Amino acid sequence: MTRRSLFGRPPSPAPPVPPVPPPATDPRIETAAAARPGSAASPFSIREISARIREVLEDGFPRSFWIEGELSQVGRPQSGHLYLSFREERVVLEAVAWASDARGFAFVPEPGDRIRAFGRLRTYDGKSVYQFQVQRLDKAGIGALLQELQEREARLEREGLFDPARKRGLPFLPLRIGLLTAAGSDASVDFTKTALARFPGVRIREHHAPVQGPGAPGALAAGIRALGRQDLDVIVVARGGGSVEDLLPFSDELVVRAASACPVPLVSAIGHEANRPLLDRAADLRASTPSAAARDILPLREDLVREIEARRGASATTVRRALRAAEGRVATFRTHRATTALPAWLEAERRGRQRDRSTALEAARGAVGSREVRLRAIRERLDRNQPARRLAEQVTQLGRLRERLVRLPLLRAPEARLETARRRIAPEPLSRLVEAERAALAGRRAQAAAAVRRSLERRAFVAETAGRKLGDLDPRVVLQRGYSLALDAGGRALASSRGVRVGDRLRLLLGEGELGAAVEEVQPPADAADPAPAGRNSGGNES
Repeated sequence: MTRRSLFGRPPSPAPPVPPVPPPATDPRIETAAAARPGSAASPFSIREISARIREVLEDGFPRSFWIEGELSQVGRPQSGHLYLSFREERVVLEAVAWASDARGFAFVPEPGDRIRAFGRLRTYDGKSVYQFQVQRLDKAGIGALLQELQEREARLEREGLFDPARKRGLPFLPLRIGLLTAAGSDASVDFTKTALARFPGVRIREHHAPVQGPGAPGALAAGIRALGRQDLDVIVVARGGGSVEDLLPFSDELVVRAASACPVPLVSAIGHEANRPLLDRAADLRASTPSAAARDILPLREDLVREIEARRGASATTVRRALRAAEGRVATFRTHRATTALPAWLEAERRGRQRDRSTALEAARGAVGSREVRLRAIRERLDRNQPARRLAEQVTQLGRLRERLVRLPLLRAPEARLETARRRIAPEPLSRLVEAERAALAGRRAQAAAAVRRSLERRAFVAETAGRKLGDLDPRVVLQRGYSLALDAGGRALASSRGVRVGDRLRLLLGEGELGAAVEEVQPPADAADPAPAGRNSGGNES
């Protein structure tokens, strides 16, 4: 059976293997071998190698044919051309679709798409490279890699790992930043340079981990957890872009879950716009590049200094204005007529209250003194009528009577009766009577003290009521309620319209400020218009 090639035509028969010549001994044989192309005597030129490669590739394939594969990278520059990368395991085939052909495509391919492409294989002598020139594109379905990523993204989204409500805001000025990236990478240099240029006082603590390859997901997840246990304000995971395959570790489930569980706000700065890894969705903030992450995280020091200076100047201006306004109000208050008279009025009020207080205290002392006199009289009367004293006197009398009765033999029976009577009036019941009298006396003392306290409280209440009444009679309080006080040219208060003429200048004291006024009309008092009643001096009101 004839074996067919991948592109539908039988393979060319293998050229016969020339026999290995025996070691040359003849000088003529050595000269022929030395003249063979590619030998030391006749080496290939670079141009010849490129031309032969082109001949082999273009002659070994049909002029145009179909290929099918999964796109790992798509480039769309402004020129309109499409630069594609087909990937199958570790094998990569570069392809290009010129703008004239790309404009006729029915869809725009994306990384992860599985497509069929029709075109031809071309080489470029200038760089000795080859690529597939695409003329037509058809979709063949979702690639295995893209489908796996979509299924993983949907599953993690159902678990809530991408919920916007879980995202945390970054601190205004994070001074302790953790950076997770590859050792010596451009991403580390770009981020550090931009961060220190924006705010020199920032401290960056780097943690290195591989960012691609089989061991990258575990190392990245461990790095996030290690930085999360340190005292940091924010964590940045950075890489300088790459293809879909290069960015696969940042879509691994281990890395996404570690970022979601990180206790410190996390920024994803992978630097890839076309294909965003799943870490971008799990992070609290996504930046397009490491340099952009530094600009998003840190404010510019010069801007902060300018803002602080501006706010300091505005605060100083506000304080100065407030002080000037307060000084003006104080000066106005000091020069006000009512203010100048206020210290004398307050001194008079203080002396009046001291007199009232002294009067109340003297009255209280008098009441307490009279109560003490009464208590001493009661105590003396109780002492004179004390049962124990009277009992002692009676016992003495009984003793004398007993001696007399002993001398009378005929009175033995009365003596027995006397003994019985003596036992009846034993001192024990009398001691209880004395204690009762003492308790009654203590009760009367407590009642007298309570009466004194109530009298003092009444006196204090009367003094406090008098103080409140004096405060209500304060002329300033009356003026604050909308009244005014008229003063003549000599500064005397006017209580009557008598003696006031049209054209006189008056000063009106108000609750706040004063006014100058001129008299335009004078209304006589009511008692001056009515005739005086009989038998009473009409000028009595002026006395």
